[in-house]
Amino acid sequence: MDAAPPVRTFEVLAWPSDRRIVLYVPEIEAATTVLTMTGAEDAARSLIADLTGLAPEEIGCRIGAGRPRP
Repeated sequence: MDAAPPVRTFEVLAWPSDRRIVLYVPEIEAATTVLTMTGAEDAARSLIADLTGLAPEEIGCRIGAGRPRP
């Protein structure tokens, strides 16, 4: 039986902006936008996968409301 790949969890900050929702991943200093929170986790996972090379199934997201702090 194959073991499931380890999941690496990333914190994601979300806030409304111009009729969209900004999703920001502080660990990789990257952001994307979505129209609704329904697709937020998939969008964040896709962004992280594109920029880190991790497989989407290896990525977990913890989405919380807020903006990055200076």
